[in-house]
Parts: sequence; structure tokens; C-alpha cells
Amino acid sequence: MGRIGADNLTFRRCCTLRTGVIGLGIMGGAIAERLLATGHEVVVYNRTREKAEPLLNLGAQWADSPAEVARQSEVVISIVTDPAAVEQISFGEKGVLNALSPQSVHCDMSTVSVAWTRHIAHAYRQAGKRFVQAPVLGGRKQILEGTLLVFGGGAEEDVQRCEPVWRAFSDKIWRFPTAEQATTTKLACNMLIAHMMVGLGQSLLFAAKGGVPPATLIDILSKSNLGAPMYSTKGKALLERNFRANFFVRHLLKDLSLAEDAARETNTMLPLNALTRELFVAAMQQGYADEDYSAVVKVMEGLAGIQLGEGNSSSAD
Repeated sequence: MGRIGADNLTFRRCCTLRTGVIGLGIMGGAIAERLLATGHEVVVYNRTREKAEPLLNLGAQWADSPAEVARQSEVVISIVTDPAAVEQISFGEKGVLNALSPQSVHCDMSTVSVAWTRHIAHAYRQAGKRFVQAPVLGGRKQILEGTLLVFGGGAEEDVQRCEPVWRAFSDKIWRFPTAEQATTTKLACNMLIAHMMVGLGQSLLFAAKGGVPPATLIDILSKSNLGAPMYSTKGKALLERNFRANFFVRHLLKDLSLAEDAARETNTMLPLNALTRELFVAAMQQGYADEDYSAVVKVMEGLAGIQLGEGNSSSAD
């Protein structure tokens, strides 16, 4: 396995493929938008056509089913919520599998379970069709900037077939020999995202209750070896009470559960995951399902009896 980089926009524009995008949520919509901006022909499908309208206005073509997307595309990208949605678009009556040509590749970029990844990759091999699991790290901002991280897992020639498409929105691509390894990598990263968010909230609340302005701690973190960019961006959002979703609470909770399922298969302990998952369950129960995952800190604020927010600021000399 290895990593490649691609930051040449001229290359992105000249090496284009007719690409289908199935699932036009936050991520899928941004991927389709970026593909159009970099010169790809794009065919789109979503359960509700309204989400496609802005893309159709930019030049995308509408397909009436996942099968129709597959018939028209050299690479089919799907990025949907969960395995049930992937199953429907892949194996349903009007699904991708039966309509996909032998030369085309179905690239699923959804975050799903390791077991499901194994199942779908096997089903495509048995049918003589090409499949790559390629989950991603980053959000809409990174897609539109062309800096999304892609974890491509599958046969080498199939991964290579997808790379000109990925390079439209990614400058860092990691190759893995199996689809399952790509999914495992994504779940490992998402676990850490959740743990970091809970850890940041815990430290900010501890500091605040001890009389230290949270903004001061965020400033210190940003200037130290502890200074992950996430701490600055999410810390600032917490203090501004901005929980507009870049990644939903409900989606990260799903991924924590998928990681636990995979860990049971490999007999791996995940001691931090259990507590973190319970906090996300509480966030769901308190009505934060469709807020940004940073809203888990609201649960912790309730337990601490204080709220982080504007006005808690200080600066260093």
C-alpha cells in the first residue's frame, strides 16, 4: 500500500472521465460540483431530485436510477448514509451491479462496516464487475479546495482507473490492496475524530470551571505540539455556538458503532470508544442528531453545569 499526490490542476483538467455520482448530500453534492468545475462530464442521481437541481444548472445530467448512472459512466461514485442505502443502489432492481459495463468501476465512498465492505467486494468479483471502496477524510471545504484525503481499496488496476476522478478533489490518495483495509482506515480515523472532540470539550470545560477562559486554552493549544487544526476550528465554533453540520452527530455515532463491530471480529479492545459512544448516544437523545458532531460537547456542558461561549476570552502577551 502507498500514497500518491496530485496537486496539478492542469492534469486534473486534461485527464477526465465520464463520472456518475449517486447520493447528493453534503459530500456527494460537493464532489459532483468539483468534478464539473474540473472538466468532468457528470451524471447524477439522488432519491429526491430537488438536491440535484443546483448541479443540473451547472451542467450535470440527470439519471432516473442508479442503473442508468452506471450505463452512462466510466466511474460510478456512490456516497450515501449506510450499508442499507449502498445495498439498494448496488443490488436493487435498478441498481448499479447489473448495469455496470466490464470496463467501468463502481467506487463506493460511503463509510460502511468492514463486514459489509467484504460482502459487496465479493459480490462484484463474483459477477465479474469492478469495485473499489474509497472512503474519504475531510468535508465539503476540502472537496471544493481539492484537498480531500482518499483511501482507495481494491485491485490495483481498478484503483488506478478511479484516480483521474479522485484527483479532481484530492491531492493525497492512499492505495490499499483490499477494500476492507480502506474501510478499516476510515473507521480508525473517525474514531479518533470523536475521541479528539470529546477530549477537547473535556479540557475546555475543566479549564473554564477553574477560571481559565476557554479561548486562552485554544490559543495555547494552537501554538504547541498539541495544536491539531481541528482544535482551533472546532474550538472557535464551540465558543461561537456554531453547530451547523459539517459531519452529523448521527453519522459519527454510526461510525463508532461500526468500529465496535469490526473490533469484535478482530478481538480488539476499544476502551475509549465505549465512553465516547455513550456521549454521542446522549447527544442523539437530546435532539442533536442533525447538528455537527461537535454538539456532543453540549452533553458534557450539561453534566458540567456550564456553557462554553462568547465572552470567555483572553490572550497571551
